[in-house]
Amino acid sequence: QLFCLVRSTLSTPEFYAQHSVMGLHHKEFENAGKRTGLQIWRIEHMEMVPVPENLHGSFYVGDAYIVLHTILQRNSGSYGLHFWLGMSTGLGLPGKECTQDESTAAAIFTVQLDDYLRGKPVQYRELQGFESTAFTSYFKGGITYKAGGVSSGFHHVVTNDLSAKRLFHIKGRRVVRATEVPLEWNSFNRGDCFIVDLGAVIYQWCGSMCNKFERLKAAQVATGIRDNERNSRAKLVIVEEGGEPEEMIKVLGVMPTLPDGDDNDDVVADVSNRKVARLYMVSDATGKMQVSLVSEENPFSQTHLLSDECFILDHGKNKTIYVWKGRNANPNERKEAMKTAEGFIKQMGYAANTQVSIPVKIYDVKIQVLPEGGETPIFKQFFKDWKDKDQSEGLGKVFVTERIAKIQQVKFDASKLHESQQMAAQYNMVDDGSGETEIWRVETGSKGESKVPVDPKTYGQFYGGDCYIILYTYRKGQIIYTWQGSNSTIDEVTASAFLTVKLDQLLHGRPIQVRVTQGKEPAHLLSLFKGKPLVIYKNGTSRQGGQAPAAPTRLFQVRRNLGTITRIAEVDAKASCLNSNDAYLLKVPKGPAYIWVGKGANEEEEQGAKYMSELLKCETKRITEGQEPVDFWKALGGKAEYQTSQRLERKTIVHPPRLFACSNKTGRFIIEEVPGEFTQDDLAEDDVMLLDVWDQVFIWIGKDANDVEKTESVKSAKMYIDTDPSGRDKETPVVIVKQGHEPPTFTGWFLGWDYSRWGTGSL
Repeated sequence: QLFCLVRSTLSTPEFYAQHSVMGLHHKEFENAGKRTGLQIWRIEHMEMVPVPENLHGSFYVGDAYIVLHTILQRNSGSYGLHFWLGMSTGLGLPGKECTQDESTAAAIFTVQLDDYLRGKPVQYRELQGFESTAFTSYFKGGITYKAGGVSSGFHHVVTNDLSAKRLFHIKGRRVVRATEVPLEWNSFNRGDCFIVDLGAVIYQWCGSMCNKFERLKAAQVATGIRDNERNSRAKLVIVEEGGEPEEMIKVLGVMPTLPDGDDNDDVVADVSNRKVARLYMVSDATGKMQVSLVSEENPFSQTHLLSDECFILDHGKNKTIYVWKGRNANPNERKEAMKTAEGFIKQMGYAANTQVSIPVKIYDVKIQVLPEGGETPIFKQFFKDWKDKDQSEGLGKVFVTERIAKIQQVKFDASKLHESQQMAAQYNMVDDGSGETEIWRVETGSKGESKVPVDPKTYGQFYGGDCYIILYTYRKGQIIYTWQGSNSTIDEVTASAFLTVKLDQLLHGRPIQVRVTQGKEPAHLLSLFKGKPLVIYKNGTSRQGGQAPAAPTRLFQVRRNLGTITRIAEVDAKASCLNSNDAYLLKVPKGPAYIWVGKGANEEEEQGAKYMSELLKCETKRITEGQEPVDFWKALGGKAEYQTSQRLERKTIVHPPRLFACSNKTGRFIIEEVPGEFTQDDLAEDDVMLLDVWDQVFIWIGKDANDVEKTESVKSAKMYIDTDPSGRDKETPVVIVKQGHEPPTFTGWFLGWDYSRWGTGSL
């Protein structure tokens, strides 16, 4: 049979019957997709077993997992549903204790969970080491692969095992992967970083040929092991090659001569494979599954996609297959979408053509299953003039692509949260934030670490140079939030983790601990400030005597991130820091402050600017973009170019910005996308980066990039545009920017850009 699951994923009829009877009634389904965030289950003895949240990102290579990412918005919900297979899962590798039924169960449960969520999720099949960008975006701190599996007796529990002896090899730059390898010198090389986990002490070993970007990523992994597996009770030590301490030598022996390593650190995409795609229709109308070619050249017409059928978009040359499920398609076709895709890959012979050598090569090809109405931006790029639900076309005509079950839109009201479970689910809130809140600032010095109480009148006003500990007590328990500012010192970050552990011990280990980095605050943390926005002052500290006098002219950027949650960040008081998508408060030495409302700003952002004026105790004058008085520009040092992309003026961004690392080092132009939300930290100084904002493409050149990459950068950008599968305008502008000299049209895509980071200012 042509369309069969590779590795007999649906195993035996007896096994399928045993598990399919659970249908939509598996107990784990009841909590799936009820809140925004990530849920992970491991397959243990053919059952779905939840993985503790603090161990998300760690995977045993002998196991199978189901990962559900949920985003609940005011009037709809979206889901990413992944089943992940370890390199040895179901493959029967020598020395690996795993069963074929683990992958069978993962596939069955994925189909059932998709049914339970009414077919709304976008489904992905993931293989260890070849995960999709969507999957890796969930784990910004990196992915850890651990040896063994459930059949070997390994379990996802926090053991505080201070006798552990493990070695992790850190690979990757944009997507960090920590793979457990044998604890011996033969596993090392001089070009990479390694984590030597000896339980009570965790060593970060840095080869003499690794760079600072790799060191930073290794530090993130080591810190994660310390905080998540040892509850911050282990000591973290950085070791340079040749400076190994006695404890390491006792375990590993004397270090021999090590190899240099290789340059194949990342799985990257050859840009020349991006363009070619084909569209096929899948049907079982005759009682037998058939595949017929619809179009062999993209971009395709959206009218090709019929709601009564399923389609395969074949991008196999770029190692990705998309299955589109029409809302009225045969139920069997919808349920068998993943199975059909795997059969299609085998039929097309992609398994034999893959360039990466793994035991079953067919798994180098990624699969995504998308329901009608749930198409991702990456899928839409293959179609010309894609129209979304209710998007106007012509004189009032509406092109409708999906019927969505009506979800009651609930306006956020913290005082009524306890009355509405729907509201609690939409905003990921344990309660309404009306419990007791205490906040301390972390201080370090000659007398050691300490936490100093913060004046309750200033709650919700944080300084980027500080770390804070927030204890929240409510009816059902306690939560400790540890907030770490982006400009805080290493000593303060370390002290904040230590003091959090001490507070946890003082409270008998009962509180929930949540570590929060600046800009990643969860909704519940912001609710503790009684509906007020979070304010982050530029640099500095709130400690007594540590604050320099405030500048007479100050500029605050107000941006809504998710839902109604608004954050306010102080930025440089210059016109180039403006952005048409946001609202701002400009405080001037004399007279009323200006509330500047960009063309793309929303009501919540304007309200945030008004709140900021109340904190600064200044009168205000509202102005809209394009109607600024002369004194406004004078206060900002003169009128200057700022981010005014027409796309920012629209309420909905059709083509979200994307950031890639690009290289010509191997003689081929290769690109790797930065997963998830990108920040200034993702711009590696020894790389060339490509920022695609659709109406123009930026090439950012790091100061340590090699000469070949610098000279070939424009040609690389042109190749990127020419090979875009959407058939975009070949004359799309290409803008070259160099590190430390970024124009506002570039920095405007990064929230709270720090011009002083590289010390050379900006244009």
